[in-house]
Amino acid sequence: MAIKQDTAGIIAAAESHIISYCAALTSPSFANSTYRATKMATYYLPTISFFTDETITQLSDPSYLVQLIAGPLNTLGGLPDVKGHRVEAVSENSAIIWLSLEVHGIEISNVYFFRRMRDGAQGFEGGIFDGEIWLLKQLAKQ
Repeated sequence: MAIKQDTAGIIAAAESHIISYCAALTSPSFANSTYRATKMATYYLPTISFFTDETITQLSDPSYLVQLIAGPLNTLGGLPDVKGHRVEAVSENSAIIWLSLEVHGIEISNVYFFRRMRDGAQGFEGGIFDGEIWLLKQLAKQ
């Protein structure tokens, strides 16, 4: 017999989080990619694990996260359009978020792992970020 968990709270928190994240990602008010990346980095927990190009990386220094976000933003130029997102609860304190974006007419998607910690902190604890890598490879072929 499985224990029934109330997941309404985590779904609401994850929805709010991804909507706010998308607003920062697409806002024209940032002077450059570094400022945008600095804001976007605040949506992540201090220690994250992420997957790109078949590699798992654990990051415990948030200052590196700004560099990792700013790099693809600089290369892509322009702002993506948010095509949609989906949130699915895993438990009372974790959820998975699928985000679809369009950049230069090409759709990409990423998966984010969202967690609410015991100390009240919440944010992305990682994800699968192959969307940007794939997009950069596609744009290089053009």
